[in-house]
Amino acid sequence: MMKELALHVLDIAENSVRGEAKTIEIIIEEDLEENRFVLDINDDGKGIPEDMLKTIRNPFTTTRTHRKVGMGIPFLNDTCLMCGGKLTIESTVGVGTKVHAEMEHKNIDRPPLGDIASTLVNLFSSYPDIHFQYQHSYRDAGWAEPQEFEISTDELYEILDGTPLSTPSVYLWVRDFLRDSIAALKDPDAESDEES
Repeated sequence: MMKELALHVLDIAENSVRGEAKTIEIIIEEDLEENRFVLDINDDGKGIPEDMLKTIRNPFTTTRTHRKVGMGIPFLNDTCLMCGGKLTIESTVGVGTKVHAEMEHKNIDRPPLGDIASTLVNLFSSYPDIHFQYQHSYRDAGWAEPQEFEISTDELYEILDGTPLSTPSVYLWVRDFLRDSIAALKDPDAESDEES
């Protein structure tokens, strides 16, 4: 099992890259009111053939030539089942793939999300030709509405005036910006305190 769910995000997004995706959408929904943690990763890559899709939860199913065992999807599937949830994968050859992982947020076996900001900035800077979209929502118990954060690499490149995300100072700025934005979802009052 992977120690952080962010590592699953990295693994699946890199599968999308290998699948020649031009756009990768990463959506995280944390709803403590409904006790749900949802991770969706959607891409417009070449898709997964039907015969492979049937066996994709088997650790011996992989398209990689340098490693004979693909553990990412089987580990994620096991984590979802252990945490009262499920993993679904929909894929159409030539159209793309949708991975949907759902589990109980408060389940003792659910790994922490981990350093999602570093995971994202690593993906963004490693694959500058891919359009990434990230959405994250967080709703604590008793909140009427979730707090939401959304960013795309197109928006980042516009803010940075085209400066490569792999530039060390830019890399660190983006990582810290993502960390602060995601942390603010869980404590919206901190943001309003700073403004007042």
